[in-house]
Amino acid sequence: MKTAWDHRARSFARRYLPPPVSALGKRTGVHLRYRQQLRAGRTGFEQYGDTYPHPVVFIAGLPKSGTTWLKRMVAGYPGFHEVMIPDVASYELAAGGSHDYELPDDVFFRLQDALVVMKMHVHGSPHNAGLLARHEVPYVVLYRDLRDVAISYYFYVTQTPWHPDFPLYRGLELADGLRMFADRTLSAYVRWIESWRSNADPRLSLMLRYEDLLADTCASFRRVADHFGFDSSAAATDPIIETNSFAALTGGRRPGEEDPRSFLRKGVSGEWRRRFPDDVREHYESIIGDYMVHLGYEE
Repeated sequence: MKTAWDHRARSFARRYLPPPVSALGKRTGVHLRYRQQLRAGRTGFEQYGDTYPHPVVFIAGLPKSGTTWLKRMVAGYPGFHEVMIPDVASYELAAGGSHDYELPDDVFFRLQDALVVMKMHVHGSPHNAGLLARHEVPYVVLYRDLRDVAISYYFYVTQTPWHPDFPLYRGLELADGLRMFADRTLSAYVRWIESWRSNADPRLSLMLRYEDLLADTCASFRRVADHFGFDSSAAATDPIIETNSFAALTGGRRPGEEDPRSFLRKGVSGEWRRRFPDDVREHYESIIGDYMVHLGYEE
């Protein structure tokens, strides 16, 4: 479980290490982390493997949509550990993200005899959805208002030197960064959401909005726990939610108290209404106005 100190260390590395050094550290560190995570998951399986109906659970999240937060809460169940395969980290560095990544055919064979929560930004392609279905892996698909995603993406990329988009966003003011996101990334993220809405298995999948998770964390997390076959009682979920609250993970900040250099920047929804200049608002409206109605974010 990552603590407030872990987040400060990560923020320090993102902020002060030169981009080539930061990227190299990510490439080399991910292999060591993977071995450690898998070892921990197998130890968890030895101790708690008979407790859960599914040893591997999966979270597919649109980037900057609270996926890491949900992953931490799921990994709060005894025995479960996050595992990130090195393949996807390498792809992310090369391609500028993993939202169009295709899972390796053998990925779930690698995770045998381990209690694992996998969190990825992979899209819901027929291959990915089919692979999850063949292995009977239950999953949650988490997404967010794309206008708030754009704001979070801007702040994240401008503070992450190893990110492939860092040279494009470095030095841009927020409004210019939002225009950059609209022209380069917005349509791809629409396709990401629609890929899961089109291909997700209704029996294995649970579609969840970040705004709903934020507004009623207890009820939403209990839905997730039920979906994965976990204990969804208040006695089981409330301590996990408290441990992973915004204040607990940020060293005492409340949602809405911004640290633009932190991975956990603000913890709110609807920020775009205050941050978007009129021309940016109109630009996004021309691209995704109807789609925001389709998703229920606008009437």
